[in-house]
Amino acid sequence: MIDIDFFKKVNDTYGHASGDEVLRTAASVIKAQLRESDIPARYGGEEFAVLLPFTKLEEAKMVAERLRKAVENKKIDISKINTESPQKNISVTISLGVAEYNNGDSEDILLQNADKALYKAKESGRNRVEEYAQNL
Repeated sequence: MIDIDFFKKVNDTYGHASGDEVLRTAASVIKAQLRESDIPARYGGEEFAVLLPFTKLEEAKMVAERLRKAVENKKIDISKINTESPQKNISVTISLGVAEYNNGDSEDILLQNADKALYKAKESGRNRVEEYAQNL
């Protein structure tokens, strides 16, 4: 699970059209970092989900960290969207929660576990990757 950090502030500061550009750019950056077999999706609002088939938790954490860095390093050009803003490029960060499917788990359990890890990432300062642990 992926959440764009402080996305409401982007909308409030630069306008909803700039927020839409942030969503499009983040999605593009995320997709560019994935394998053809991986499945990225917008989950809702400023949240995304990525399924990494046949990937162990440690590998998924490495992918998540790669995604985090790629989004953080991307400058998003809003100059054509918000001509009144003195800011021409903005950057955003993402928080990620990683969980591994275990035999017998439902899809709902997998999503709940990833969401718990995402909540921990946000609670721990954002712009970070956290994994699901049984004691969350």
